[in-house]
Amino acid sequence: MTRGNDRLYVYALAEPGLPRRFTILGRRLRTLPAGGVDVIVEAGASPELTADAVRHQHEIVARLAARTPAILPARFGSVAAAPELQTVIARKRGEIAEALALVRGCAQMTVRVFGSSGSASAGAPAPARTGTEFMERLRARSHEVPPEAAVVSGAMSAHVKAERVAAGERRRLVTLFHLVPREGLEAYRKQASSLQELLRPLTVTVTGPWPAFAFGPELF
Repeated sequence: MTRGNDRLYVYALAEPGLPRRFTILGRRLRTLPAGGVDVIVEAGASPELTADAVRHQHEIVARLAARTPAILPARFGSVAAAPELQTVIARKRGEIAEALALVRGCAQMTVRVFGSSGSASAGAPAPARTGTEFMERLRARSHEVPPEAAVVSGAMSAHVKAERVAAGERRRLVTLFHLVPREGLEAYRKQASSLQELLRPLTVTVTGPWPAFAFGPELF
């Protein structure tokens, strides 16, 4: 556990090269060298979990991403003391290095598909009888990748360096996170404009470019 002035709020991991101290959107940030990686931190505790706080952190990370070719955003609310950071990064050094190499020069695009899968059986299932049954169904849905994901993957594969899929997330049918080289973003968007027609009558949204939120290792 961390307390008082020992606490560091972690925004991201990056390749070395950022200034040691700088300010973004009123936040006084610094880089903490750890195992060949720069950890971008701010002194203090985690902010309250509000929509405004999440948006503010997203904008800070986006501005950080514009300053360095490789960045791995931390999960909102990541707090640790400097010795803990050193330990975690040393333990996952290889994984972090691979992730930084993967995202270098790339941005994240996000494809979300809304609606009912064509593979679903007719009729709604009977309501869950217990809380345990409800959670088991929810967990099972999170591992069921609908066939619509394969349609998106097939259509976009030529423009994508890496892909992550999240099924059944927040009442969406499926979400696909795509890592796209920045020089290929225009071609990606052009190809993505065909997805709505391919998946009609489902609804498809394509957003980005964002920092590579979905492609970093889980640290905390």
